[in-house]
Amino acid sequence: MQLGSKIQHLEGMACSLEIFESPALGLVAKVLGTQEEVFLQKYPFLQSEFLAHVGGGVLPEIQHALVVGGFDLEVGYALLNQAKSVAFVQEDQVILQALKPFLPHFEEVSTHANFKQHAKMIDLEIQKYDLIIDLHTPNAHQIDGLQRMLSPQGVLLLHAPHPLLDPLGFKSTLEHLHCYFSVLMPCTNPYDVRPLCYLFASKHYHPEADMCLQKITMLEGLKHYNDQVHTSAFCQPNWLKSAYLGLLKN
Repeated sequence: MQLGSKIQHLEGMACSLEIFESPALGLVAKVLGTQEEVFLQKYPFLQSEFLAHVGGGVLPEIQHALVVGGFDLEVGYALLNQAKSVAFVQEDQVILQALKPFLPHFEEVSTHANFKQHAKMIDLEIQKYDLIIDLHTPNAHQIDGLQRMLSPQGVLLLHAPHPLLDPLGFKSTLEHLHCYFSVLMPCTNPYDVRPLCYLFASKHYHPEADMCLQKITMLEGLKHYNDQVHTSAFCQPNWLKSAYLGLLKN
């Protein structure tokens, strides 16, 4: 992906932010450091709709949802269509504020009665979450903590190393998740220009067999996600199946 010329650089607490001007994509923001993300100003809905509804599309209802590990406040906004409460963990206000041009619903979600931002995980209320979305790749210790926070039928959706770009990292993440979940499947977002890979992990629900089609078709105002995006996200090529045989749980 061609980022174009750099027009801004900013240092945050544990991350830095670089903003580029791309002829094809417009403004592109790249977060570097402990929580790495790429934001496309022209397409803020690509990741947010995908993560919120691929995770939420198999759950009959969402009482509590949690977003950690990144800056994409648009995921929280998308979740408010389904969840009765959304918690978002991010303490680096310098970077988050600088990303406002890439987060069109920043003010709306920040002031929503059912949304609450926390600086640290320890600040969260003690409760179980039906859907947890981790925007970065958690380590083994973090995965253990996240799975303890899930409700018995909850879903964990997390960013994973891409199996083509970092096969060892992808395998390691699968191994960390394997003992906790009965369903463990990779997914990619169709038509996203970023080489992003995610892992769907659940102790109960299957992302295809348990897809709530009626619920998905009733979602309004979406620019990207639909039932076809959902099902195509989980296709597995032959090389992937054979390379990670015994680790994937379909």
